[in-house]
Amino acid sequence: MGQARLPLAVRGRPASCSESAAAQHMAWCQSKPALPTARGREARTPVETTVARKRLEEMRDDLDRTIAVLQGERPGPVAGTGYPADSGDAGSILSEADRTEAILLSAREQRDGVLAALSRIDEASYGQCVDCGHAIPEGRLDARPDAARCVGCQSKWAKRHR
Repeated sequence: MGQARLPLAVRGRPASCSESAAAQHMAWCQSKPALPTARGREARTPVETTVARKRLEEMRDDLDRTIAVLQGERPGPVAGTGYPADSGDAGSILSEADRTEAILLSAREQRDGVLAALSRIDEASYGQCVDCGHAIPEGRLDARPDAARCVGCQSKWAKRHR
């Protein structure tokens, strides 16, 4: 407990490494040139971007399938006059149609967010907050690859759009 917290490069080393090997590894890490920066932060590596792109493309494909299914489930008029025979049926059809429409709207909004994230990858701005320009934390991008804002800006945005 009283031990100082070591940098990730040292903590991540195998337990068999000696302290001198750890010091050499640290010196090597510090001597490496930094990645090109985007607005003052290290740019995402090509591997990170490739993984994010793959996840986003899978999300887009899933949303496309969901939207197609939901569009096929829109209840149509009952045969005959175009109105249900029972007023109770009319209420349940309307309620189901409203629910389906709300889910469809949500899926379309999510798809728009995924497409915007893919565009940010193409523009080399993926991982930067669209509002303040600061880096979006890796944990947030892992949980929500389509995140466009850092936590603080997302909170402010959500309050404005309620």
